[in-house]
Amino acid sequence: MVRFKNLRLRDRLFAFFFLLLGSVLTFSGIYVDFQLRRVIENEIAQKLIALASLAATDASSTQVLNLMPGDDQSRTAQNIASEMGIFTQNEDISRLLICDRGGRVYYDSQNSLPIGTQYVRLQFDASEIEQIFQDGQSRASKLFKDNAGSEFKAAYAPIRRDQQIVAIVCVEGSAEGLLAVRETRSALLTIGVIAVLIALFFALFVARQVTQPLEKLKRAAESIARGDYQQKIDISGSSEIAFLSQTIDDMRKAIAQRHQQQQMMLAGIAHEIRNPLGGIELFASLLHKKLEGEQKISIEKVLAETRHLKQIVSDFLDFARPATAAKQAVTLVGAVQNARDLVGSAHPHIRWQLELDDALTVYIDPEHLRRILINLFQNACEAIDDKKDGQIVVAAETRQRQILLAIRDNGPGIISEDRDRLFQPFFTTRHQGTGLGLAIVKLLLEENDSSISVGNPGLGCEMVLTLQNGRLKK
Repeated sequence: MVRFKNLRLRDRLFAFFFLLLGSVLTFSGIYVDFQLRRVIENEIAQKLIALASLAATDASSTQVLNLMPGDDQSRTAQNIASEMGIFTQNEDISRLLICDRGGRVYYDSQNSLPIGTQYVRLQFDASEIEQIFQDGQSRASKLFKDNAGSEFKAAYAPIRRDQQIVAIVCVEGSAEGLLAVRETRSALLTIGVIAVLIALFFALFVARQVTQPLEKLKRAAESIARGDYQQKIDISGSSEIAFLSQTIDDMRKAIAQRHQQQQMMLAGIAHEIRNPLGGIELFASLLHKKLEGEQKISIEKVLAETRHLKQIVSDFLDFARPATAAKQAVTLVGAVQNARDLVGSAHPHIRWQLELDDALTVYIDPEHLRRILINLFQNACEAIDDKKDGQIVVAAETRQRQILLAIRDNGPGIISEDRDRLFQPFFTTRHQGTGLGLAIVKLLLEENDSSISVGNPGLGCEMVLTLQNGRLKK
């Protein structure tokens, strides 16, 4: 699962707006639904209590409490039904009952419960009924449902005789008014969904407006990190974005100026060193021809060290002033074979295994590719030069518009501590190394919109080149 802190800023803003809006709409909908339901339910309860109180007043003057089981068809029962019929005609009342404290029926407007039968549903409102007999206040019950699932509400009012509460009137009414709550809930849900969609659209728009300049600044910073100091940074937006854009562009100019000065300084130093080195090599060569014995051997050491210094100077110049890439289509297998033949001639005991498709081509500067391959092949050969079974495998595979070229050897490999510093200038693990070889390789690859990384072969070392714009010849 992706952590929130790992999301891009645009996704964070979008998620924030979505969660905020969703929470506000959800809690608002719940609150409106609760309040509307409470108001309508209270209104129904008040109506039923008022009707129950009127019915209780009329019932107190009748002979309803004198009815006994079996009197359902008596004249007294018919008279009571006639008097209570005024209330049952009210559309708010679906049923009217007169019961004693134990819930036994004296009168049922629906004639479904004979006199003396206990009305079971009253047991659910036993606490409300008991309170009525204690304080004489009319009350409404909680909502209940009939067998068909329709919602009803009941109200109870006391019947008094001689200041004593002797029975209760139960009035039941349909709570169909709450259907408006459901309809309102559906309307709120529809409005909420539409509001969420509209808000998400605007959230996405706002998030993009906020993050798009930042994305451009990010790409500009990445471009500077790759060594591209020429492209001017001019990103419009808010005052903060404009300030950042101007600051980064000023930084780019300063880095470009400093980089140019360093290149000029390195090139100047290299040239100043190269001239006397040439003289030293020339005079050492003349001495080498004239001297014999141990003196000749000493001069050979001078010549070897002079050539090593000249190579260091050449590496400095290559690193200080890398040639601009002149990219063209290059057959990969041909470039690999040429570099192998050049390097492998000095290491005839090393076995080479090429796993390359003859049709693979890359779009790259051919001279840059030659120098890259020679450098990497030379490193691999030196790593396994003392092994009898030394082997170098060069394999390639196509991945979309890229070619991954892997160079593997069965040498000692690279320790994990050195992996992050391997392509840094002047870092080397060899005694005679300049520490610029792999840095130049990385620089040349970047000049050709490509890259290099250290693979995980298990044993030995693996360098993986990601060459851009690779394609198959037709």
